Amino acid sequence: MSDAESSAADYFAAELKAQRAQRGWTQAETGEKIGYSGSYVSDIERGARLATLEFARACDRVFGTPKTFERWQEVAKRAAYPSFFAPVLPFEQEAARIHGWSVGAVPGLLQTERYARSVIQAGRPQADDAAIERTVTARVERQSILACGCPPLLWYVLHEAVLRHVIGDQETMGEQLDKLIKAAGLPGIVLQVLPFMAHDHAGVEGPITIYERPSAPAVGYTECHRGGRIVEDNDEVIDLFTVMGMLRAAALSPRDSLALIKQIRRELDD
Repeated sequence: MSDAESSAADYFAAELKAQRAQRGWTQAETGEKIGYSGSYVSDIERGARLATLEFARACDRVFGTPKTFERWQEVAKRAAYPSFFAPVLPFEQEAARIHGWSVGAVPGLLQTERYARSVIQAGRPQADDAAIERTVTARVERQSILACGCPPLLWYVLHEAVLRHVIGDQETMGEQLDKLIKAAGLPGIVLQVLPFMAHDHAGVEGPITIYERPSAPAVGYTECHRGGRIVEDNDEVIDLFTVMGMLRAAALSPRDSLALIKQIRRELDD
């Protein structure tokens, strides 16, 4: 755990303990009043779990501490991400449209919890369970932007390898493919698959994400192993849009992409 993450998570836990101790509540009683289990409260206080935004807001409501827990939850959540990705979060939250090319894994905004855990564990073999769970919680909570009143349009191109490479186990992968199938049928989400047969394509240099914001210039983001780069130069962002356009032209249509995802899902059970 980074120093920043530790400080924020420790402060949140200490404040939670102090507020319930002031009232003479046990962890079980606190959980009941907040709407969570006593074991969940215990996990937060021990630092074994990162509090969700909903939990933080419930604490503020029950303890009468407007925004106190919510602010520290936001700090701890940001600190749970690698330093190179944390600056991207505001762009994601502000975006009206998110365009992406994924060559290694399902994009975080569409990952299931179990899939996310498997991906994170594979990339952090020395991390303890508590650190893994904090990162999983932070990643899954990013998906809350899809449930807001005006969610962004998501338009992703996924390499076929993303769908065929089994992450975790067959059950985990099956659940993930089911989520993609469901997502493909929702308004505001466009999924295309770049099949193996596409041969040469414009995305060989790695994953791309572009964030279009309603009142600010579009921003790009590219990533490599344990590193990332925010792209703000207008000419470079235009180049990324060009790459995305070429990938979409080479990919299957959304209808055919969905058919392929369903086919791969059936093959997983054979």
